[in-house]
Amino acid sequence: MSMDYWECQQEEAMSEYYEGLYLSEFKERAIDEFTAERLSSYYIDNSNLLADSFRALDEAKKVSSLSPTSGLIMAAISIEIAFKIGLLKPIVFGFVHSEAVAESISDTVIKQTGIDRFKALLVALIKDISNIDIVTYKRYGQQQSSLWDERGKVQNLRNAISHRGSLSSVAECQFAIDVADAVLHELLPGVLSSLGLSLQNKVIVE
Repeated sequence: MSMDYWECQQEEAMSEYYEGLYLSEFKERAIDEFTAERLSSYYIDNSNLLADSFRALDEAKKVSSLSPTSGLIMAAISIEIAFKIGLLKPIVFGFVHSEAVAESISDTVIKQTGIDRFKALLVALIKDISNIDIVTYKRYGQQQSSLWDERGKVQNLRNAISHRGSLSSVAECQFAIDVADAVLHELLPGVLSSLGLSLQNKVIVE
């Protein structure tokens, strides 16, 4: 069932409240309250949470030669799922101590369009648990742009397709696939490793 206008307004207001609470006034407190143990436990209890991201990347590779535009869209979806479901949701869950509301809050947060608004939170907490700075982190073989900036470029390319009907070139499609590959096979394994976890056959294990 689709939400009516009032429900949409309430959900947006709730999201802005939690975003303001943890990303501005109480950012330092949020970091202090965060526990790596809860984050690790979330990953273990949801060991297949990256399945959709891997599936989207696999699809991007399959269709890239036939339709670079479709391939880029699927790669962009893979990246977005990886950041939102693979990093943002577990992290939000990690610092909300009440089990009764943790899932609801984390679900509300990831429904928001774009992930840039949560950059400060991701930067602070990922650096805290793994010493990885997503602002400067570069994928293997890349000497210039950070993976975070490349993620933004892929998002802009997808927006151009969605909003203006632009078509993707083969090079742009491959770029998006390379970025998605790096997120799933370099960045996320690095974060998981800091928690004593790893990715094996696309599943998170201890």
